[in-house]
Amino acid sequence: MTVNLKRVVNKTLYHDPMNNFELREADSETRFDPLTGQLVRIFPFRKIGFPRFDWTPYVEESRKRFCPFCPDSLEAATPRYPDDFIPGGRLKVGEAVLVPNLHPYEKHTAVVVMTPRHYVPMREITVKLMLDSFNAGLEFLKIAAEKDPGGTGYCSINWNYMPYAGGSLIHPHLQVISGPEPSSYDGQMITAANEYKENNGANFWDDLVKIEREGERYIGKTGAADWLATFAPRALVDVTGVLPGGVSPEDLSQSALENVLEGFKKVVDYYDSVNVPAFNAVLYFAPRAEEGFRIHARIVGRYTIFPVVGSDVSHLQVLHNDPWTLHMPESLAGDLKTRF
Repeated sequence: MTVNLKRVVNKTLYHDPMNNFELREADSETRFDPLTGQLVRIFPFRKIGFPRFDWTPYVEESRKRFCPFCPDSLEAATPRYPDDFIPGGRLKVGEAVLVPNLHPYEKHTAVVVMTPRHYVPMREITVKLMLDSFNAGLEFLKIAAEKDPGGTGYCSINWNYMPYAGGSLIHPHLQVISGPEPSSYDGQMITAANEYKENNGANFWDDLVKIEREGERYIGKTGAADWLATFAPRALVDVTGVLPGGVSPEDLSQSALENVLEGFKKVVDYYDSVNVPAFNAVLYFAPRAEEGFRIHARIVGRYTIFPVVGSDVSHLQVLHNDPWTLHMPESLAGDLKTRF
């Protein structure tokens, strides 16, 4: 077992203007993703807690504008697939409706309108709402793979909840992607995971869970899914969910999907309790030929540094590809364990 949890503690000295300019030693950490080697930076705050953000004015303003996902607009305002791809042009699972992405950014992209409701507060997100929506995404991925086996396989189901997370509309929706090549980070994970399997004769995520299960970053289980405070976080309150098997959408059982979404629900409830107002979530897949890979989930919180105007994405992410966060994963795990 060779999972390398590498961390470097950096010490900085300065005279503190908040304490009569006495000499102070401040800590930060540089960590390295144990799979890809990606450098991340942590500026540690012991506890996460922001002022409660009130989305009400933005939600009410958005209701005055046109929303293509609301029930009175959906049929006329969203595109349809050709009938030989999806009969009737759209997929419906419960209240969720999957439609083509009007502005595609991969060969196969779809949007899942998760609910007729224009706005769903975090506390009202349910496993059922997520399950119908993710099932619509899974069905689309399977159809795309069947209809276009050479143009699919590297795929994911993604959720940008609210504008701080890049959601272009308030109305809850998922983004589903499948193409012949992986996204940049997905590709790094897949390549590194296959190398790990070749070098160690084991799956990276199995070994990671074995190491973390007895440690301070292990959060708990929801059925088959193990949940970890991510060692090298890409954003605020970064949590990873690992399943015990499977690579492609065809490998994901209904029970395993429910287990993942039960975990998402617990993490989202935590975000709501500490006033993290938005999040990104993802289910990662790969073609079955990528034997070192593993279906896994990830969810990260998003926020604003200053009310309304301050982005949590800076020069470090955009120009240096160095993710950063304010929260120590070990503290996050301690906070979340009671919820699992």
